[in-house]
Amino acid sequence: MNASLVSLPTPETPWSYREESIIVGKDILEVLSSAMYVDPLAIYREYIQNAADAIDDARRAGVLASGEAGAVEIEIDLEKRTAIIRDNGIGIPMDEFEKRMTSFGASAKRGTNARGFRGVGRLSGLAYCQELVFRSRSAGEALVSELRWDCRKAKTLLRSADFSGDLADVVAQSVQVRRIDGKKWPQHFFEVEMRNVPRLRNDWLLNPSVIEEYLSQVAPLPFTPKFRFAHDIMGMLQPHVGLTNITLKIAGNSDAVFRPHRDSFEVSGGVDSFHELQPIQIPGYDGGTAAVGWILHHGYKGAVPNSNLKGLRLRSGNIQVGTSSILEDLFTEVRFNSWCVGEIHVVDSRIIPNGRRDHYEQNVHYTNLMNQLSPIARDISARCRQSSIRRNWLRQFER
Repeated sequence: MNASLVSLPTPETPWSYREESIIVGKDILEVLSSAMYVDPLAIYREYIQNAADAIDDARRAGVLASGEAGAVEIEIDLEKRTAIIRDNGIGIPMDEFEKRMTSFGASAKRGTNARGFRGVGRLSGLAYCQELVFRSRSAGEALVSELRWDCRKAKTLLRSADFSGDLADVVAQSVQVRRIDGKKWPQHFFEVEMRNVPRLRNDWLLNPSVIEEYLSQVAPLPFTPKFRFAHDIMGMLQPHVGLTNITLKIAGNSDAVFRPHRDSFEVSGGVDSFHELQPIQIPGYDGGTAAVGWILHHGYKGAVPNSNLKGLRLRSGNIQVGTSSILEDLFTEVRFNSWCVGEIHVVDSRIIPNGRRDHYEQNVHYTNLMNQLSPIARDISARCRQSSIRRNWLRQFER
């Protein structure tokens, strides 16, 4: 046999770290924007979430006095097709603004009690407008920092087969930064402006009523003072949950938006009322408290028609995670979830919302929470079933 044809085994090598730089391709931008936020209204939740964190920071720094309201305003202009979300939080200092607005997944919030910590929420608007503008000012600064994303150009680069650049190249060609005179602007603020917003789902993104209905469920808002259980619920949650109840006003309306809960609600053929508040406290997997919450008991005359109210819901940082159906599988019959009105506030930092905030990361701590909630859901199911049997018996008696 010819010795030159004999292949020798490749010698093994020890483990070693890579020395080459990692390439972050341009398509990651699409993953972090349009692919992350498939529900258009979720962009308002993301910006409200960041606003609540900024308001908390302003209070800790003394920029907002203890009696001063943390405020968020949403301005809608149908003619110009724009939406602006502005808060009176701490703002971003001028020397940090550009770096923070063009970083990806590099939030300084991770490991803190902040609601957002992945550093991608501000990108949510990229998929739903032609221009995305950020403005901010920190207390004591004379100028306002402004950064503008050309979303059309960014999308063109992402779709172009001829463009071989990476993420940094897309940012370099799509983002502009400047400073503007601060005379007409608040002393400290952050705002997002979405320009040339497309018409989606009956123009949801620029419909004040739809935006209000959505945010009344998911945002950290107070209950109306007219709600008889408001004080008791707040007192129960206060020791465990960073409530940060903001004052939210939409489209120039002078009235602030409240949570949708009232003393009574319409049902098929009449009215039902809340008559009992059941507090809930869930122990953690290895001690401490995993979650606290409440259930409002009523007559259980059937499914709650008001979609803003119904369902046993989950919240983290006083912001809703998922939809009203997130816990429906815990009930003996799925339909009984829609008969229920209640909220569970997750306080264990190891139970973490996923990137979309439509569910939670799966781990032993989340599993423990589900196991602890199952008997509560079964108890509600039993109330629903007993009420259903009683009403059926009465109907038969009347016939």
